[in-house]
Amino acid sequence: MKTLIAYYSKTGNTERVAKEIASRLSADIEKIIDKKNRNGIFGFIFGGRAAMNKQTTEIETTKNPADYDLTIFGTPTWASSMTPAIRTYIDKNKGNLKEWAFFNTSGNTEPDAMVAEIERAIGKKSVAYFGLNAEELKKEETYNKKITAFIEAIKRSIKD
Repeated sequence: MKTLIAYYSKTGNTERVAKEIASRLSADIEKIIDKKNRNGIFGFIFGGRAAMNKQTTEIETTKNPADYDLTIFGTPTWASSMTPAIRTYIDKNKGNLKEWAFFNTSGNTEPDAMVAEIERAIGKKSVAYFGLNAEELKKEETYNKKITAFIEAIKRSIKD
């Protein structure tokens, strides 16, 4: 199964998880670049507001998800929503997705509401999803268990 991990990361937490999953699945990886400056306090404020208002942004990518059997999205949670960069990526590529999965990193937000929103946008269910909050990102045992369970769910779902 040819897999792509497409992720956006501002602080490095989502990138860490994306790289771990890519390593375990021998997947290709694509860091989505948001062309808008999200640095500093104003970047934080305006980025959160853009996420909350379900806005898109200009992004830079190189890989085509149509070339993959499975695309896994990774995003931090901003204002209880996905980042504008991931929203843009999904909007641009939803017709090219064979199968997809999802993960998020957050202060304390669960991924359920976000994955339901993505499922509506794409028009089909994810094969698997999970989230890691700030505490879980620090606890190596919990971190590894959640990633392992996610990968096992993907493998079960793709087999069926």
